[in-house]
Amino acid sequence: KSFIGFMAIVASVLIIMIALGIRYPSELSKEFIESKYLLEFSEFKEIDGVNIHFTDEGEGPALLLLHANYANLIDWYPWVNQLKNHFRVIRIDIPGHGLTESDPKNDYSMERTVFLIQELLDELGIEKLSIAGASLGGTIGLHYARHNPKKIENLILVSPGALNPRVRGRAEPVKLPKPFELIAYITPKAITKALLEGGFGDPENVTDELIERWHDLLIREGQRDAQIARVNQYVSGDIDKVLNEIKSPALIMWGKKNNVVPVALAYEMKNMMNNSSAIEMIIYETGGHQLVQELGLQTGQDALKYLMDFYGDKE
Repeated sequence: KSFIGFMAIVASVLIIMIALGIRYPSELSKEFIESKYLLEFSEFKEIDGVNIHFTDEGEGPALLLLHANYANLIDWYPWVNQLKNHFRVIRIDIPGHGLTESDPKNDYSMERTVFLIQELLDELGIEKLSIAGASLGGTIGLHYARHNPKKIENLILVSPGALNPRVRGRAEPVKLPKPFELIAYITPKAITKALLEGGFGDPENVTDELIERWHDLLIREGQRDAQIARVNQYVSGDIDKVLNEIKSPALIMWGKKNNVVPVALAYEMKNMMNNSSAIEMIIYETGGHQLVQELGLQTGQDALKYLMDFYGDKE
């Protein structure tokens, strides 16, 4: 009885918090977040009502970096530091992440996301590019490539989750269980820590700095609601057909200890991309799902070698 009574009290408190719009921790202001995480090369462009945060560094063939869900463009630093000496490296905070605000239209569909990226690239005068995308970013990259085949020179796919049986081939989103949406109101740092540790091959590699950054950017004003909306609107689409239609060269990167999207799906993805002009794959023995965060230097080095070989061959 005492347990039932305790749970009733907890439920009552949650109902009151939701009714009053109270969140734990309190939301962090745009001004605070920007004072802490704005980068030397940070820029903003308003695209169809969304103020998109991006960086644009280096010269050479254009390379767009698209991060994973819950991640941010800062996570790509180990890649950018190696690639910017040879490429024009553009990285963005996908709407509802990092320093990019939530979408006023509350539209986080794949179609909307690809549209916003396309418009930004047009604003930047990008006519041809390679895309490296991690997890969600990889799936977005695949859809972008499908719709813009003549613009894509190369794809680097870092364990995209599109073949996960939970979402694969669905025309409608997989709705979150209602209790999960409480994360929008109660989001202790322990949730971020658990999310990261579950995505690493070795949870000991998760740093306090990474946990703090992910947590801060998650509780920025408007971002928790945006995250819930994106997950509730996510559709990977007819991904089998999308993969089959990709004609550009591609590099697949996957962690053998990936508990989110098992490594067996890497081999399946490679086999499905049978119209690609050339496919390479690297399996990281110690890596999990979040390869960019866990093995940033190593994966960035491999990406640089792959792209240098590709563009060297073209010359």
